[in-house]
Amino acid sequence: MQTKKILFSLEVTIVFLSLTVYLWHTIEATERQKRHQAIEIGANQLKGGIEAFVNEKISVLMQVRNFWLHSKSIDHDEFLGFCRSIISQIPGFQAIEFGDTSDRVVWVEPLSVEDFDATSRTRRHQTLLRAIQKKTVTVTPALNFTHGGKGFGVIVPIFRTGKYEGAVIGIFKIETLFSLIFDSVLRQQYNIAVFDGDVLVFGDEPDGTEWRQSSSYVKETMTVGDQNWSLVLWQKEREGDVTFLGSSVLVLGFALSLVLGSLVWVLSTKAEQADVYAALLEVSHQLGASPDMNSVFRVTGETCLRMTGVDRCGIFLWNEIERQFVPSWISSDQPEDIQQFHGLKLKYGEMALINKIVDEKRSVLVQPERMGLINPSLVRLFKIRSVLVVPLVSKGNLIGAMTLDHEGKQRRFPTREQAIIAGIAAQAAIAIENVSLLTETRKQSDVIGKKNKELESFLFIVSHDLRNPILALGGMVSLLAEECGDELSASGKHYLSRIQANLNHMELLIKDVLELSKIGRTETQLDQIDVQETLDEILMDSPVKTSQQHVQVCNKNHVQVLRYNRHGLRHIFSNLIENALKFCAYQESARVEIGSEEDDREYRFYVKDNGVGIDPKFHHSIFDLFYRIQDLKTVEGTGVGLTIVHRVLETYGGRIWVDSEKGRGTTFFFAIPKSL
Repeated sequence: MQTKKILFSLEVTIVFLSLTVYLWHTIEATERQKRHQAIEIGANQLKGGIEAFVNEKISVLMQVRNFWLHSKSIDHDEFLGFCRSIISQIPGFQAIEFGDTSDRVVWVEPLSVEDFDATSRTRRHQTLLRAIQKKTVTVTPALNFTHGGKGFGVIVPIFRTGKYEGAVIGIFKIETLFSLIFDSVLRQQYNIAVFDGDVLVFGDEPDGTEWRQSSSYVKETMTVGDQNWSLVLWQKEREGDVTFLGSSVLVLGFALSLVLGSLVWVLSTKAEQADVYAALLEVSHQLGASPDMNSVFRVTGETCLRMTGVDRCGIFLWNEIERQFVPSWISSDQPEDIQQFHGLKLKYGEMALINKIVDEKRSVLVQPERMGLINPSLVRLFKIRSVLVVPLVSKGNLIGAMTLDHEGKQRRFPTREQAIIAGIAAQAAIAIENVSLLTETRKQSDVIGKKNKELESFLFIVSHDLRNPILALGGMVSLLAEECGDELSASGKHYLSRIQANLNHMELLIKDVLELSKIGRTETQLDQIDVQETLDEILMDSPVKTSQQHVQVCNKNHVQVLRYNRHGLRHIFSNLIENALKFCAYQESARVEIGSEEDDREYRFYVKDNGVGIDPKFHHSIFDLFYRIQDLKTVEGTGVGLTIVHRVLETYGGRIWVDSEKGRGTTFFFAIPKSL
């Protein structure tokens, strides 16, 4: 007896030590995750600042180019004066240069700018040739200044009526760039390394390799014009092995484990109570560590079998909606037993035993004299001679039930065993409920986290960096056209019209992005919707259809009413229909067909056109935000429509896929489940 008490006390101590170590490990993992998240936030802020900096400077250089194009003649002093005013008002420029058609820098502001070494000048010349060939803004790779340090150039070629007249070149020093963006708070906490390919262009460490030794770092790819740089951020000070909170938990946990072990030593004089306590403690620990529902069932069933020595254990979950027990787990590994078990139909009202468990929520021991509680067919099928049925109850709610029996043999369950099984059942009910809640919470957290990250980025751009400048530019374009329209050349008027068209495109892009950000946030309710009425309204109001009357639209929809989000369904149909109209508009016999079908599980719709089609290699990319196929960029669009369709179906239930080949038209299918 003495040995048994010693072993039992040691067992309890070890269990609580294990719980302490598990809690300590969880705390340490959480702290590491927090540190990593903080680094991610800092890296994203720095990345966004650098990309915004470069985009702003590109915009300024475009103004210098426009200044050149809109001036009939520019002398040296006038050009340098304009550049000087920009440099004095907008920090970050190392210099602004103008190179003539022979790639000779003829004007530069300021004159004292450092030059690049011979290798870097060759790279800059190659970049200039690429910019002239592509007729677009081009960023050089990282270049070396003659007197030390690295920089890069932004080359804006100038073309007038298709003829190359020179280039405006912005020179930037990378060290200056980071001194403006890498604020003091981040600099105190983190080290930084920036690579252009494998070349270290900026870093707090001479070789930029210390981050590989850090246990927590973030590596991001940032866009610098048409170049990609790699940004690495890691903590300046190495993290300690154990946090203060973790060490406190360890000390308190060890102390508590010793106290509990001593307490069990005293209480273990009552063998029966000690046995029950140990059994519940063991199953509680195992159930608490069970990651999923199957693990909970297995731990519960195997523990009950071990404690009682019976042949068979079955676990059922209660379905309140259908008022029946659903077979979920059985201890047998025989396929025939498993098939028979999962085929059981245990509805409330069809068996006295089920009614008793549901109504009274307490254990029932069925002996030969009480076999009338079970349907005779089940008694014969499973050879039941006696069975203990224990309800699984959590917070007064019925979760399920557990059965224990000897196959083909009668067995009496002593009071001690019933007490143990009742305790295990109580722990199992809590574990089942916790796993269900945890699974649902994880799903919701993943969805919410994904949406929040996207929305933060979108809404920041729309509200701060796009809308106000667009409104201001639109107003200035209107005033310029009104006040100076007679003085402008035909080219100038063309440029104004192109500016206004691009502003209108940006306004449409902002509108689409805002619509995308609202999905699932502003209106989530589901309604009964008249599908045919919705289609008629969309076809009548579509601005694309109005401008393309030659396109034949055939409506073969047969679904009358379904349950779904009203605005979400309008988004799906309007975007798919407008896409079809636009991409088949150039066909001689343009045709768009809208149709549907249904089965027991879902409604399936399709929107089909005989347009240009989509190469299968792009099928997985067309739903990505802002993605537009290079061959189809002549067709107006923002690259957001299909993303909106995909997001609606992802948020409110459904799926979408595409069937298309290049030159053979496109058919988009989407399905909405009937169970919503």
